[in-house]
Amino acid sequence: MRTEKMKNNLIQKRSKNEEPFDFSKYRKSLRKSGVTKHQANNLVEELGDIKKYFSTAELNYKTYKLLLRKSKVLAANYNLKQAIYSLGPTGYPFEILCAELLKVKGYTTRVSVIKKGKWVKHEVDLIAKRDDGCIYGECKFHNKKNIKNDIKVPLYVHARFLDIKEGNPREEFQPALFTNTFFSKDAIKYARGVNLSLYAMNYPRKNNFIDLIQKYKVYPITSLHSLKKSSQQRLLDQGIVVIKQLNRKNLLPVCRNENELVKVLQEVKILTRPN
Repeated sequence: MRTEKMKNNLIQKRSKNEEPFDFSKYRKSLRKSGVTKHQANNLVEELGDIKKYFSTAELNYKTYKLLLRKSKVLAANYNLKQAIYSLGPTGYPFEILCAELLKVKGYTTRVSVIKKGKWVKHEVDLIAKRDDGCIYGECKFHNKKNIKNDIKVPLYVHARFLDIKEGNPREEFQPALFTNTFFSKDAIKYARGVNLSLYAMNYPRKNNFIDLIQKYKVYPITSLHSLKKSSQQRLLDQGIVVIKQLNRKNLLPVCRNENELVKVLQEVKILTRPN
């Protein structure tokens, strides 16, 4: 069965559907990670015959391993989407990731804040304040990449923020919706019409969620190759979500020895180094 699928360069997507492998799309994903055109061509050569890879997950893993030998930053950028999905299964770490992203832009932030609306109380995932304005954010986390936020999501979120605004008429804030997946065209169109800011993997075209994480070096701890998954989970349970939160004190209880701790801190230093 596997050999039959590979004859026409078919590759299995995460959705389990099969489609012909698109080399240009693959190169584009590499370039978005910061890989040069020359490096991308070399990687394609190193990967060899694409028929060896049954699924995109298998191909992505091999690519990540090859990039890791060349640059921890390039590898982290390439694997960033998967690192964000690994923050689950709950959505709370994603709320903290969004808050930390706004912190580096000069906001003071709070997560999971109860606000009284005109009719009912609401839990606002994220409130961020700065001298020039305030953001009230809803954070929609999905464990699977192929889940798209359709029109129902901004409709629901906008309705909640309208109730909060009516219950607090003196409070000025910009409503925002963050997600780790994508928005449908109708969802984007509606959000534009009601002035609901969107941040996703595909929106806005420039300075989307991935762009901002790379720009401000707010990598989730799940980006760290040197930190074991069990250690990552223990830290996530404590609300430690991004690598800039890590230090010797909070790493000591989760690292097996001094050598492992040093390796983690060295990788953090590399990923947060200014361009």
